Amino acid sequence: MGSSFAVSAVVIAENFWTENKDLLALAVSLLALVVAIVTTRQNVETTKKIAKVAASHAESMARLATYQRIHELLVEPAAASGRRRLFQAAKSGTFPGIGDEGWDDINYSLALYDTLAGYVFRGQVDRDVALDAWHHPLANIAGPVRAFSAYRIERGINQPWPHLMQLIEAGETYACQCPNVERTGQS
Repeated sequence: MGSSFAVSAVVIAENFWTENKDLLALAVSLLALVVAIVTTRQNVETTKKIAKVAASHAESMARLATYQRIHELLVEPAAASGRRRLFQAAKSGTFPGIGDEGWDDINYSLALYDTLAGYVFRGQVDRDVALDAWHHPLANIAGPVRAFSAYRIERGINQPWPHLMQLIEAGETYACQCPNVERTGQS
């Protein structure tokens, strides 16, 4: 009796699916549709994540490239010459006037610092990267820059470097995370 019941159940099932092929096709189609929707959603989410990571990486690379370029300009001889002239003029208390030798050199050097500062404050250059490299020079140049700015204002030249003073102040108070390098071979 048990085997005839099993055979009759199989026959009933075969008859059901034979008579309801369309229902079976619909069920398979719905299952395929659900799988396609779920897979597509997962692909879209994964693509969004990949795009965000790629955009973040591209932004980071652009910031580093911008920093590298302004850093290269700041270490060029023309910029170094302008800084040297600024220190010498501040030390002697006599700054060059417009058109005098050294005027353009000093202004060029300070304009580069202002450009770096602008990039930092607009987020185009990472603040910590810039300050790790330039906080000592910024702190050292602070007094001469303030004196030169006052000199310019006294002569009616009120064209400040809008971001430079902020970066100088940041450089003066920056707590460097620089490695402590021991000097060897010194007595």
